[in-house]
Amino acid sequence: MYKAKGWVLSVLLLSIVLVLSACGKANNNTSPAPGGSANAPAGKKINAVFYVNGTLGDKGFFDSAQRGMVKAGKELGINVKSVEGGTNQADWAAGLESLVSSKKYDVVVVGTSQMIDIVKDIAARYPDEKFIFFDDVIEGMPNVYSMLYSQSEGSFLAGAFAALVTENTELKAANPDKVIGFVGGMDIPIINDFKAGYEQGAHYIDPGVKVVASYIGDFANAPKGKELALSQFNTQKADIVYQVAGGAGLGALEASKNVGKYSIGVDGNQNPLYPGNVLTSMAKNIDASVVRALGLYQQGTLAFGTNEVLGLKEGGIGLSKDDLYAKYVPKSIQDKMTDIENKLASGEIQVKSILK
Repeated sequence: MYKAKGWVLSVLLLSIVLVLSACGKANNNTSPAPGGSANAPAGKKINAVFYVNGTLGDKGFFDSAQRGMVKAGKELGINVKSVEGGTNQADWAAGLESLVSSKKYDVVVVGTSQMIDIVKDIAARYPDEKFIFFDDVIEGMPNVYSMLYSQSEGSFLAGAFAALVTENTELKAANPDKVIGFVGGMDIPIINDFKAGYEQGAHYIDPGVKVVASYIGDFANAPKGKELALSQFNTQKADIVYQVAGGAGLGALEASKNVGKYSIGVDGNQNPLYPGNVLTSMAKNIDASVVRALGLYQQGTLAFGTNEVLGLKEGGIGLSKDDLYAKYVPKSIQDKMTDIENKLASGEIQVKSILK
């Protein structure tokens, strides 16, 4: 009888051990389904790295992403690091792969259309590594989450603003010619999407406004950006220029200061660079979107294998309306821009993107 009881007890204990063992294995499995969310590494601090395919200090695009990284470090408790790849494009693939292959980072933050092919190649060869990609879309990669800002919507606002400026009689530097300028970094689809939105916004205000455009050829040559903007101001009679050229576009803003004309910044708030000349900026809220994406990754809810488009309604883009905007932009223009923003957010105004 005692032997029978002992045998039953042994079976019960063995069953409990097997159940606990199975539960333990289930709890340790954190691998997401293909294209699904990925849990942050359990029990350890997240390490995130931002690879800059260029250099910091552009006072716009990359600096905005860097602010997002710093903020994520402070607010989310993530270990963050930024690595500058320099301006030689031939170095970017090896630079990014060295970070990925080191296995030191849980997630890599990288962006721009110039990095699409590089990221697709590396992500395919390192399927266990995670990537947050900003400012363009990478499709078909289960370990990449990408977010695109509606630059066409933001540039529509910039174009409407520029048209209102060139026709305004309160602004002393506005001339009788209805000409506005556009200085792009490169003649590539994403930059031309800015241009398309800019033209639509200008023609929403007045179909008779002329848009003149020039391309620098890269995103680093500020002297060239200045030269092209000066040509638009002095030769083509533009009284306001919209720069979409990263660090190279800083030269265009400087040109507006030199000749006493107006300009529109991009990516971040560049109004303080030349107060009274840079009247507003079309800001992509890259910093906020980077913090948001890293926060979702930390929570285990970031949907890798998908992409999002962040427009005015989602807080992805907007004009910079700081104290300088309030000081230098006539109230009539401010009121008109608020009305246009409301119509754009509600869907009453539709902007066509050349990327769709």
